[in-house]
Amino acid sequence: MKILLYNPDNGVTQNFMPHLWMFLLQALTPPGHEVLLIDGNTQAMTDAELVEFALRSQVGLVGIGAMTRMIAKAYRVADALRAAGIKVVMGGPHVTEVPDEALGRDGGPRHADAIALGEADETWPRIVADAVRGRMKEVYTPVDVFGQERKPSLQEYPPIPWQSLDMDQFNRIPGFVRPIMKHFHYQWETFHIIPIESGRGCPYGCEFCTVTGFFGDSIRFRTNDSIVSELLRLKARARGTSGQIAVFFVDDNFAINVKRTKSLLRDIIGQFRHQRQTDQVAVAGHNRGWRAAQLGGADQRQPAARRGTGGPDCRVRRQVDLHRNGIAGSG
Repeated sequence: MKILLYNPDNGVTQNFMPHLWMFLLQALTPPGHEVLLIDGNTQAMTDAELVEFALRSQVGLVGIGAMTRMIAKAYRVADALRAAGIKVVMGGPHVTEVPDEALGRDGGPRHADAIALGEADETWPRIVADAVRGRMKEVYTPVDVFGQERKPSLQEYPPIPWQSLDMDQFNRIPGFVRPIMKHFHYQWETFHIIPIESGRGCPYGCEFCTVTGFFGDSIRFRTNDSIVSELLRLKARARGTSGQIAVFFVDDNFAINVKRTKSLLRDIIGQFRHQRQTDQVAVAGHNRGWRAAQLGGADQRQPAARRGTGGPDCRVRRQVDLHRNGIAGSG
């Protein structure tokens, strides 16, 4: 089945980066399905154009996520899609706060075939499976075996395949500027601002904020390794596409646990400082006519924390860096 994940714009302002939920749900989609992404902030379409695209692409299910500032556009698009016979599931903070509105239970028109309340990490695969069978429920809520609301753990965070995603629509460099940059021999042609998260939740429950109601009052964190790996995938993409990438942590309170924040930042700095040093050595060697280099490794008798980034995986990365610069590496 083809699935379209659509993030609506609000018709007034424009986001400076895409929303994370589309990439996360794409990574959580079970194998065997093709997922298309459209962000209304970067790919402006009328309702009719979006419906035409969905029909032409033979989309079987459309997922729409929206906050209150985008909900009017979200409902309008959902209505047009459903009128064309395409199933629509809606989620996000607004729908979670007023679920009866999307389902037409408040006396107004119905806008969605199904809704996903709260975080959809665990419910999304079920929604897709039910849509394939043509038996979607009206409401999907993440609950445990006792019927109590459950927040998904972030310890087994799904790896988003940034290196292979089609990101053209999110390029912040306008098309008319790219030939100019090329003329002046800029080494990069794309610039993306990428959202990633290191944790969810907030204990404060401020009355003007929906974060505690949506993500809960307890903080859940990803592992440091998961975050560093994601950053490395983004760096690899930037290298492979002659582009630049800026990362934006979308945590609602990135430094709420100071000890954990320092630990994460140390791991990020350690990894990227080491990689930068390796890059510099490879480039310097190339400039000096090196043809081969012997690579050493960490003393495996030392604790892992002290060995840092000197293990086998690191030596492989060093060899790749050297190879890119025409130097044979061994070790």
